[in-house]
Amino acid sequence: MSAFLLPRFFRRTHVKEVRLKRALGVISRETIVGILLGAMLGLAVILWAYFLEGSWGVSLVVGISLLAISFLASVAGTALPFLFSKLGLDPALMSAPFITSVVDVLGVLIYLWLARLILQL
Repeated sequence: MSAFLLPRFFRRTHVKEVRLKRALGVISRETIVGILLGAMLGLAVILWAYFLEGSWGVSLVVGISLLAISFLASVAGTALPFLFSKLGLDPALMSAPFITSVVDVLGVLIYLWLARLILQL
């Protein structure tokens, strides 16, 4: 998700289309897209995981995790470049590795936390 958002951010900031004052609007718009994408994929994965595994608990863990990680990736993919730009750092150099690492680590933690919560492990 964030890999998709980064080129859009860089193109917009390069042509001065997005100013830091409008950052909240851009972040909220991209977050809505991330939630909708996560909801659609999450529902499909819930049904597919139930078909494969036969357990609603496992299916819900996987689907809800996908929704949460899509939300996290969309927020991180749009908010962190603004933060790096505001701090005077080059968002093109800082964002991709940092955002990918943060989303990956937090995604695993979200998945494990949901598995523990839903499956009562």
